[in-house]
Amino acid sequence: MLLLTLPEIKIFDQGGLAAHVAEWQRVTYGERLSFRPDWRIARLDVLGVRKLPFITRRNFVYEFVHLLPWSVLAGLVEGQFAGVVVSKTFHGSSLLIAIAAAMPYAAYVSSLFWGMLCVGRPKVRLSVLCGAGTALCAGVVGAIPQSDFGAVWFVAQIAAAQIFLAGVVTVRAAIWKSNYPPAVRGQIAARLQRIRSVVSIFAVQAASAFCDQNPSAYRFVYPAAAILGLIGVALLTRVRIRRERAELRAPAADEAGDPRSGMVEPFSMTALLSPGHAFGQMWRVLRDDRRFARYCVAQSLHGAANLMTIAIIVEVISRDLALGEQWGFWISTGLITALPVLSLLGSLERWGAMFDSLGVLRFRVVNVMCWTVSLALGLAGTTLTTAGAAGDPTYFVAAVAMFGLRGVVNGVAQGGGALAWNLGHLHFATAANAEVYMGVHVFLAGVRGLIAPLGGMWLWTVIGEWVWLIAIVMALGSLSIYSELAKDGENAPRI
Repeated sequence: MLLLTLPEIKIFDQGGLAAHVAEWQRVTYGERLSFRPDWRIARLDVLGVRKLPFITRRNFVYEFVHLLPWSVLAGLVEGQFAGVVVSKTFHGSSLLIAIAAAMPYAAYVSSLFWGMLCVGRPKVRLSVLCGAGTALCAGVVGAIPQSDFGAVWFVAQIAAAQIFLAGVVTVRAAIWKSNYPPAVRGQIAARLQRIRSVVSIFAVQAASAFCDQNPSAYRFVYPAAAILGLIGVALLTRVRIRRERAELRAPAADEAGDPRSGMVEPFSMTALLSPGHAFGQMWRVLRDDRRFARYCVAQSLHGAANLMTIAIIVEVISRDLALGEQWGFWISTGLITALPVLSLLGSLERWGAMFDSLGVLRFRVVNVMCWTVSLALGLAGTTLTTAGAAGDPTYFVAAVAMFGLRGVVNGVAQGGGALAWNLGHLHFATAANAEVYMGVHVFLAGVRGLIAPLGGMWLWTVIGEWVWLIAIVMALGSLSIYSELAKDGENAPRI
C-alpha cells in the first residue's frame, strides 16, 4: 500500500515547481542532479525515487509495482524454463528442444507488426492487451496432457504466449522513450530490469523445485503465473504517457491531409496485415539509414552467435552432464538460468551508468567482449563434457565449473545486452519513428531467433563442439562493426 500511495505524497520543496522544471531541463541535456524532496519523501523513499528527475517519479513507481507480479509470468514464458520442461518432463526430441529454445527469440518476428501498430495509438492500452494475451495463452498450458502430442501442444501454446510477450517488449521501449529522458534512461531501465530479474529467477527456481517433485507440476505452475500476470497487467493501467494526448490528437487535427513534418502517421489495419507493406517499411528504414543497417548487422552477428548455442547448452547440461534424476531439474535450470540472472542483477547498476556515459555504440563494444568470453567458456565446458564428464569425476567437476563460469559471464553480458537491446535503436531513431525502428530491430532479432538455434543444433550434430568456434568468430565480426561505428560518429542518442 505504501508503494501505491507514494506518488501522491507532496514532493515539492521550497523552490517550487519552477525549480523542478529548470532541474528537469538540465537533466534532459545530460547533467546528473540530485533532488531535495521534503522530509516525508526522505523518510518513505524506499525505492530511491528522490534520486530520479521529478517528472519521471510517478511512472517509475507504478512500473516498479506492476513488475512485481508480472515478472513471475514473464520469467516462466520468455526464458529457457520451457526448454527444460520439454527435455525433462515431456522427454522431447532434440529438434523439439531446439524449437523450444528458439521460440522466445523467434516470437520477436511479430515485433514488426507490434511496432507499426504502436505508432499513433495509446501505448499503455496496447501493452495491457498484449499482457492479457500472454497471461491467457500461458494459463491454458495447465490443460495440456503429458504425452508426445502434449509436448508439441506445449511448445505451440508457449509460442503463442511469447508472441504476445514480444508485443509487451516492443511497446515497453516506446513507453520508456516517452517517459524517461536520455540522460537517465539507462539507469531507470536498469532499476526496472533488476527487479524484473529478481522476481523471475525466484519464480523459475521455485517452479523447477515443484517439477523436480512432480513432473506434472507445470499443470498448476503456469495457470498460477497467469493469474499473477493479469494482476500485473491491471497495475500497469496506472502508468501515463507524457504528451501522448497531444500526439494522438495531432493526426485528427490535420484533416486537410497534409503530412506533419517529421511524423509517421498511424498505419491502417490493412497495411498492418499486409506483409508487403510491413517489409516495405522495414526496407525503407534500412535503406535510408545505413548506419542503423550496419548496427542491425552487428546485432544479428553476435545475437545469432549466442542463439546458436542456446539449445546446445540445454541439451548438454540436462542430458549429457549426468546430473542425476533427483536434482537434475533444479541444477539444470540453475546452471542455465539462475546463475546468469543472478550475475545479471549484480551488473545492472554498473551497466546502467556505463550506458548513460558511453553511449550505445561504445557500450556495445564492451558488451560484445563479455559475450565472446561467455562463448569461450561454453566451448570449454562442452569439450570437457564430451571428453568424459559423465564417467570421470575430474572431468565432471571441471565441466560444471566451466558452465558455472559461463553462466556468470553470460549473465553479466545479458545485463548490458538487455539495456542496449531495449534502448539502442533510440540512438538512430527520431521521436516520430522510434516505434518503427524498434519493430525493425526486434523483427530481425526474431528472424535470427527462428534460424540460429535450429542451425546451431544441426551444426552440433555434424561438427560437435566446433560449433562454438563458429559462434566466437561471428561475435568477433560483430565487435569489429561496433568499433567502426563508434569511431564514425557521436554516441549521443537522438531522442
